[in-house]
Parts: sequence; C-alpha cells; structure tokens
Amino acid sequence: MELSSREVPLYGQVMVYAKFDENVYLPKDAEFYFIYNGSHQRHVTFAQRIGDNILQSNIPGHGFEETVSVSTCLYSEGYSPVTMGCCSIMYMDNVACRLSRCLVSQVGAFTCSSHQTLLDQFGLKVKELHALDEDLVLAMAHLELPLGWNVLGNSSEEVIAHKESLLHIAMRWDLVKFSQFLLCLPGGRQALALSNEEGDMPLDLALKLGHCRLVEIINNFQGSHSTDLSRVQINEHALLRFVHSSETVTLTLNHTAEHLLETDIKLFRKYFLDRALLHKTLNRKEVKMEKQLPVPSSVTATEAEPEDLVSGKSPPEREDVKCLTDPVVQPTENEDLDFGKTKRKISSEQEGFFFFNKGKLVENNWKKNSK
Repeated sequence: MELSSREVPLYGQVMVYAKFDENVYLPKDAEFYFIYNGSHQRHVTFAQRIGDNILQSNIPGHGFEETVSVSTCLYSEGYSPVTMGCCSIMYMDNVACRLSRCLVSQVGAFTCSSHQTLLDQFGLKVKELHALDEDLVLAMAHLELPLGWNVLGNSSEEVIAHKESLLHIAMRWDLVKFSQFLLCLPGGRQALALSNEEGDMPLDLALKLGHCRLVEIINNFQGSHSTDLSRVQINEHALLRFVHSSETVTLTLNHTAEHLLETDIKLFRKYFLDRALLHKTLNRKEVKMEKQLPVPSSVTATEAEPEDLVSGKSPPEREDVKCLTDPVVQPTENEDLDFGKTKRKISSEQEGFFFFNKGKLVENNWKKNSK
C-alpha cells in the first residue's frame, strides 16, 4: 500500500489516497477503514473505494507530533477485520499550530502593538499570513481550549472597555476565515463591541485599514455561534469528531483502554450509522432527520439506541455530552478532486459514500498512472 501523503499537520484535514498493487482487488460492496495507531491514540475513519485498487479518506487530527502507523482494514459484519496494507504518516507541528497555541495562551494580554510583535516573533509578514488563514482556523479548532476560555480573555465574557482583543488582531491581519471562526467562539459576539486602547472597535479597524470583506462580514453577522467541528465524548476513552465541511467522522480512542480493533470498528459503526443519535449528540436543530449521511451500500442504518460497546451496557442519557457545533456545508455533485495534473469526477451515482475536503490536496506521482 502506498499513501499520497506522508507528512501532515497535527490538525490533519488532508485528503489521502491509498493505492494498492494491481493484483489487489478491493470489492465494491465491502466496507473499508483507515486505522491510525499512535503512541497514545487510535483513530478510526471510513475509507471510500474510488477504483479497483484505490481508496480515499480524510486524515484526522492527532494529539502528538510523531510517526503514526496507518493500516487499511476490510470489514464484513460477522467476520474479523482483514488488514489490506500498512504504511506510516508523520504528524508535524507547523507554524499554524504554533501560532494558534500562542494566540490562545496570550488572549487577554494583547496591546495595540501585539499584532506586529507576533509577526516578528514568528518571522512572518502580513501577506504570508493570508496564506495561513484557513490553516490557522483548522489549527485552533483542533486545540482543546482551556475551560472557560473565550475571545475576550476573561471568564465572564463581560465586555471590558479599552482592551485589544484577539478579534482586533484578526482585523489588523485581514484574516477573513479566522475572523469568522472567532465570531463563532465564546466571547466572539461580545468582542464586536469591545474598544481597544485607541478607542477602536473591530469594525472601526476594518474600515480604517480598508478591509472591505471583513466590514461586510461584521455588518452581516447574525450572532450565530457555530464552528466547523463538533466533538462528542462517548465515554472516558472515546471521542467522536465530526467535520461538517467535509462530512468526515472520526473516532479517537485512548490507547490505555486496550480495546480490540474489531471492537473499535463496531463502536465507530454504531455511532456513525445511528442517524438519530448522531443528530442528537451534535445538537443540530437545522439538520433534518430525513437528510442522512451517505453510508456503504452493504450497511443498513438502525434507529435503535446503540449499546456502549466498551462497557457492554446501554448508554445513559446524553445530557452530559459536550458538543461544539457548526453549520453544515454541503458538497456539490460532480465536484472535482485534484489528482496532481489530472482530475477525476466524483458522482453521486458511484457506490457507497464520499468524503469531501475543501482544503489543499497533496500532489502525488502515482495518481498519474492510476487510470
């Protein structure tokens, strides 16, 4: 098995393709999973068959900078998983990760000169920051924010006059996506009314600096509190992540639980295929129950409440489930996927289900010969 990506940022969200030898045939009606095994975490994701010997999936985020083994498993209900191939991926700590951690740790201590101080600290120019806009969102969304953290830098979300906020920094840097993301976080809406030491609110800065897109975003802001990532703590060992823009579900497990791979896959399938539970835990009123996520043709979804496969007991009421929700961005049919110098059309008529990713795709040489 050969992977299209060998190094990825800690926050993941990169489309990856796995190519097998020509003598390896991937059954059309089978279920495939990518299993990422690190030193402390295991991630389980679905993999989509897009050719006789090619699978695709979205690389999940990871908690540590390390080399992780990646295995592809074929699963049929009633049988043990069959490993089709193994490879490795290196999770890297990049500038977006470091900058996001710095911003989170220093929130509440910014001044009107902090935007330039940070640029000097990281050796960046404003133009270079624009290329990091989306990556900075992904990096901060991947972080486990401290309890009570908010954009204002105080636990009460009470607006304090004359204080430079993280939203002011984003305005000065002209980061459109990052600004939209901050508005969705705790304290984001209140930060719009916060003046800094110079008496400027974020909108004032956007107007003064001529950042027209940011002015438009603030003027049209409706007070929504939602981001692109939802997290659901299933139990003390398992965390379910759902990225709405790519419709990617990942089950992350603590290795100290020492679960069997088959048990982990069953746990993933139960929660992924139970639409009622998925929508309930994501706490999304706007998601219609009749609109379901795509699933493998060999699987039938169940509306029954799934049992906890770790303890063997039925799950308790979900009032203690912690979620961070966001708007669903639906992929368009026949969307192009970049295969290096060639493109492959993905249609809803193909078997199974598809994951879409709006970010950058890594070019790889073997795809040129994969027809």
